[in-house]
Amino acid sequence: MSKYVCGIDIGTTGVKVMIFDMDGTAISSTYSEYPCTFPQTGWVEQDGNMTWQRTCETSKKAIEKSGLDPKEIVAIGLSTQRCTVTPIDKDGNPLCDAISWQDSRSFEEVEDIKRIVGEEKFYEITGYPLGTVLSVTEIMWWKKHKPEIYENAYLFVLDQERVLHNLGVEGYYQDWSNGSLYGLMDIRKFEWDVELTKQLGIDPDKLPQLVPSGKVLGKVSKEAAELTGFAEGTLLVSGAGDQQCAGIGAGAIKDGVIEVTMGTAGVTLGYMGQANLDPSMKMPCAAHAIAGKWESEGLQNAAGAAFKWYRNEFAFPEAQKAAAEGLDVYDLIDEQIEQVEPGCNGLIFLPYLASSAAPNWDAFARGTFVGFNLGHGRADMARAILEGVTFEAREIIDRMISNGMVVNEICLSGGGSKGAVWCQIQADIYGKPCTSLDVEEATTLGAAILAALGAGLFDDVEQAVDKMLKRKKVYEPNMENHALYNKYFELYKKSYQALSSAGIYEDLVKTALNK
Repeated sequence: MSKYVCGIDIGTTGVKVMIFDMDGTAISSTYSEYPCTFPQTGWVEQDGNMTWQRTCETSKKAIEKSGLDPKEIVAIGLSTQRCTVTPIDKDGNPLCDAISWQDSRSFEEVEDIKRIVGEEKFYEITGYPLGTVLSVTEIMWWKKHKPEIYENAYLFVLDQERVLHNLGVEGYYQDWSNGSLYGLMDIRKFEWDVELTKQLGIDPDKLPQLVPSGKVLGKVSKEAAELTGFAEGTLLVSGAGDQQCAGIGAGAIKDGVIEVTMGTAGVTLGYMGQANLDPSMKMPCAAHAIAGKWESEGLQNAAGAAFKWYRNEFAFPEAQKAAAEGLDVYDLIDEQIEQVEPGCNGLIFLPYLASSAAPNWDAFARGTFVGFNLGHGRADMARAILEGVTFEAREIIDRMISNGMVVNEICLSGGGSKGAVWCQIQADIYGKPCTSLDVEEATTLGAAILAALGAGLFDDVEQAVDKMLKRKKVYEPNMENHALYNKYFELYKKSYQALSSAGIYEDLVKTALNK
C-alpha cells in the first residue's frame, strides 16, 4: 500500500489541507476561508470553535478529492498561526474568542514588561523583542482587564495544541517553535522560564507542555475520524508555527538560503545553527522546526493581508469581471500593476495596516500612503502596496545581513509567490535571485514533512526536504530597477521615522480609542 502524509495549515484567514506522496507531489488540496472580527480599533479576535469546524470540513473534502483510502494516510502534521491565544476550560471549551496575533490592544502590557523585567533581560531570555504580537502580552491583558477569564482558564493555548487535542491527543502539547512566540520560553533550554512567569504573575501551570517538532503525540480518535474523514489510528505529529514550517517547506534548513513568505502575514526566515541574538534587539531568535536549531526571522503583520484589503475595498471592477468570466481577480490586478513603472510615480506605501512588527516593533504604526497626487490611480495604489510590503521585508533582510547572515538565495512562498509580478518586484527590490517553489504553500508542505519525519518515513529533515521540495522558477533581479528602488527604499524608511518620531501614529491611536 502506498504511503501518504497530510499537512494542515490553520492560518489567520483560512485553513488549507493538502495530502502529499513521498515525492512531494500534492495529491489533493482544499481550502476554506474564515473571518476575524474587529471589536475596537486595534482589536482582532477569532472564534476558536469555528477554526476547528473548518478544519474538520476541509479535511473531509481533501480526503474525498484525493480518492485515497484514508488508511493510506500515515500521519498528520500541523502548521498553525502563532500567538493567537485561546483560554480554555478543563473540557477544552473556549472561554471567549481568541485574541489574534494581529491584535495590538496590549501595548500597556508591553510597557509593564519593560518596567518589571527590562527589554534587555527579556530579549536575553526569550530571544524576542517586546511587542504586542507575543502571547504573554495577551495573557497579561486578560489578567488585568478580564480577571475572571484568567482565573477560570485551565490553559492558554494556540491552535496547534487545541486542534491536536481535538483530533485525539491526550493533553495539550506545544512545539518549541510556537512556544518561542509566547514570550515566556528560554530560547536556549526550550523550557518555560519559571522565573520569568513568576515576575510577570503568570501561573506556569496554565501553559501547555513543550515538545520538539516532529514528535508523535497520539492517534486520531474514533470521534475525530467521524468528524474529519481521517482513519482512526492515523499518527498525530507535533508540527510547528506556520513560518517555521515554511522554513522547512522552502528549504531554509542550511546557511545561505532564506525564505520569504507573503501570506496574510509576511515572514522572512533564515536558519541558524546557534542561538545568535541581535545586538540591536530588533531581530528575533526563535526555535526552528528542526529540533535543537534556531532561526532568525522578521515578522510583518500585514503582507498579503494588505493586498487583500486592496482587493476587497478598491478592486470592484476586477472582482466583477473575474466572477463573470471565471478568472482570478489577482491576475487582473497584476495586469494593471504591470503597466505602472517601479516607484509608482512617486507613491510610497507604509504597510502597517496591523501595526508594525520587525524591525520597528511599533504597536501604534498604521498604514500610510505618502506622495499622493491627482495623477495617481488605483493601479498605482496596488503596485505601491506590493512595493511597500517588499520594502519592509528588505529592511529585515538587510538587518539579517548586518548580523552576519549570508544570503545567496531567497526562496519565495505563500500567496505572494503565485504571481510573477510580485516575484519580480521582490527580486528587483532585494537585488538577489528569488526562487519560486512548485508548492507555493510551503507552510503546508513543511507540516507534511514533519509528519513524515515523525512517522519515520525519512532519516532526517535534509533527506525529507531533498526528496519532497521542488523548485519552479528563478527570478533574476533587474539591477536598473534595483538602483531606482534603492532611492525609494531610503524615502520609505525616512517616511516612517518622520511620522513615528513626531508621535503622529501614537496620537492617532490614542485619540481613536478615547474618542
